[in-house]
Amino acid sequence: MPQFRLQTFGTLRLVGRADDTILGEHGHQRRRLALLAVLAASGERGRSRDQLLGLFWPDVPQSRARHSLEQLVYAIRTSLDESVFTGLNPLGLNPAFIGSDVGDFASALSRGEREAAVELYRAPFLEGFYLTDAPEFEQWMEAERGRIERSYTDALERLAKSAEDANDSAAAARWLQKLIDTDPVSSKHAIGLIRALMNAGDHAAALRYAERYEAIVGQELGTSVGPAVAGLVAEVRARAKTESVVVRGAGPSPKRELYTGAAVSTASLLPPEATTNVAQPTEPPLRARRRAVVVYGVAALVLAALVLAGSRLLSRAAKSPASATAGVSIAVLPLANVSGDPRDAALADGLTEELIGVLAKIDRLRVVGRTSAFVFNKSTLDARQIADSLHVANILEGGVQKVGQRIRVQVRLVDGHDGSTRWAETYDRELKDIFLVQSDIATAVARELDLRLGGRTIAALRRAPTQNIAAYDLYLRASDPTLLRSDSGTLLSVDYFRKAIALDSNYAAAYAGLARTYLVLLLSQKVASSAREAYAFGEQAALKAVALDDSLADAHATVGLLLMLRYDFAGAEKELERARALDPGLYRTYRTLITLSYWKERPADAVAEANRMVDIDPLSATSHTELARAQCANREYAEGLARLKRLEAVRPRLQRISSYAAMCHAMKGDWAAAVAALRPYQENRDDYRGRGWLGYALARSGQRQEALAVLADVTAHWQRSKQGAFEVALVHAGLGNRDQAFEWLNRSVDDLSLSENIMLPVFADLREDPRFERLRKRLRF
Repeated sequence: MPQFRLQTFGTLRLVGRADDTILGEHGHQRRRLALLAVLAASGERGRSRDQLLGLFWPDVPQSRARHSLEQLVYAIRTSLDESVFTGLNPLGLNPAFIGSDVGDFASALSRGEREAAVELYRAPFLEGFYLTDAPEFEQWMEAERGRIERSYTDALERLAKSAEDANDSAAAARWLQKLIDTDPVSSKHAIGLIRALMNAGDHAAALRYAERYEAIVGQELGTSVGPAVAGLVAEVRARAKTESVVVRGAGPSPKRELYTGAAVSTASLLPPEATTNVAQPTEPPLRARRRAVVVYGVAALVLAALVLAGSRLLSRAAKSPASATAGVSIAVLPLANVSGDPRDAALADGLTEELIGVLAKIDRLRVVGRTSAFVFNKSTLDARQIADSLHVANILEGGVQKVGQRIRVQVRLVDGHDGSTRWAETYDRELKDIFLVQSDIATAVARELDLRLGGRTIAALRRAPTQNIAAYDLYLRASDPTLLRSDSGTLLSVDYFRKAIALDSNYAAAYAGLARTYLVLLLSQKVASSAREAYAFGEQAALKAVALDDSLADAHATVGLLLMLRYDFAGAEKELERARALDPGLYRTYRTLITLSYWKERPADAVAEANRMVDIDPLSATSHTELARAQCANREYAEGLARLKRLEAVRPRLQRISSYAAMCHAMKGDWAAAVAALRPYQENRDDYRGRGWLGYALARSGQRQEALAVLADVTAHWQRSKQGAFEVALVHAGLGNRDQAFEWLNRSVDDLSLSENIMLPVFADLREDPRFERLRKRLRF
């Protein structure tokens, strides 16, 4: 039995056999504990000394950092024992001397002992722990915390599934309750627990939890539960004596299927007719907002560190040809919410985004996109450093204060070269005049930058999207990108858009936003209705937006995406070019144009469009990921893989980095590297959009049995949801089952899952098959 035990789940501490604390959290002991935690999480492989130097002393000269590490190791040995470590490089913990909960957790999972593993997980990894002068350690800690939590939730989901398969509903309910403790607002887990309690015959407990879940969602998210949960609540109240089912769809005779835990219903999501007395959703409490934006905040900090701390990944070494600083350019930094009320944060962020959009309408003015601008939220850097990082000549910054029905906006235009103020103004207006404030700011900026405004531009700047300020507030809340990171958040976005439309049935931008959100549900393959039905919802909203305002670039870009999804490539290109002409700075347009370039077998165009994305949003990981894929599609494998490798430091990690890296390795014929790149899809079995790639790569690398296991997995998913046929086709193609591959490719046209990746060089052999020509005709090439 080890002499000491390191506790990393929750409060970090090292205890002896009598449970007495050996190292505390004060002074130098914090760093000693941090080193022990890193080594415990690293397991038997330990950590090389260079890795430890990068974690704890990234900005210190190498010689001094090595001395600091030697001192730290010496202090730990002196405090504990000479046998605390194994080896010197890599440095690891001696498990016979120090045990740890995180080490035991990993060992239990590796042995398949999930129940023992989840019992060890008491709280998030290193909860509340920090080192003030080690940003690399903080980033490592966040990433490790997320990885361990994913392993924990995956183990719980597998335990719940095993219990369901064994008809042990009580055990399933127990594991699902633990899952809910990790994410109380998850509709997926809520549905599972309600169903498990019903299967166990405990309808009273099911009803109590359902009502409690309704209250939690109302308090935390300010909205009602989704239709799938609402249907279950009604079923519980009726004490239905049916099999364990979940309602999916709508109508007098709803279709029922066994619970899979992967579906979110889109039934009843059609835009409502204009109604009166529509309750405005309340802003989520500050605790919920922090939870919603923490992922974005971590990504922003890492991006800023990558840019400013030496790698220059996203703004210099990876600078696109289009991103020259010549010409007139500006970045709008996030306006500060100075009202003191956290509920006004959405207004401040929304006004920032609106100003970005309004300024982008000015000819010959390059405006940096939202992601890059928001990286510098509450930044301590001065304007010159920010301007240098974003390659702009000017910075617009300021604050927003809302008092009752009045709003005060203070802004100043800063010269990025010397930090001097070129212009400043304070606007004290009625809240209903907020659009006039935006127009006045844009006009003043154009004047100071010596940009002439034509009559059409002036008219566009002064056009108010709605006269209903409550609807506008709902629109801003619905447009929060952090909502799209979860199923419940996406449904909340839908709810906000619908209520905005209910308050103003002529609000074109709200219809366009609603259409985009439907497409997020469709492309996630988590909607319970058919893909075609979800597509119809989005199409109805997008066409309504264009009909209401033909000058709205966002509406045309969304229609372009819809047309591309149904393989009308000529129509899609026309709409996307119209969107580009109306608003050259609309980021979403370029991402769809990149996809269209692959469909039309114009990979060089994909690089050009990706460079434009980088130019608009130079600190966006998505922009650089798309540029890397385009480089690989043009056989620039070294450049593409190097870019993707650098992007792996960004947290949260974009899942598509793995699939794009695998594509690049596959195009080179390096199947072992392709399989290795797809490891996240091996660990996350719920992301079916990448599982097909994994099966394809496994098969091509000779790991046939593993590929067959993936094939069974993705086929079962399609049978449950009738979505994701393309993933099934990929695995069959990798296994050499050409007949089945083309059968599933044709199904993927019907369920809208056929991906533009089919046009990449890696599938050249499939495209040479005569049957692909028939598929081309279906796609109207």
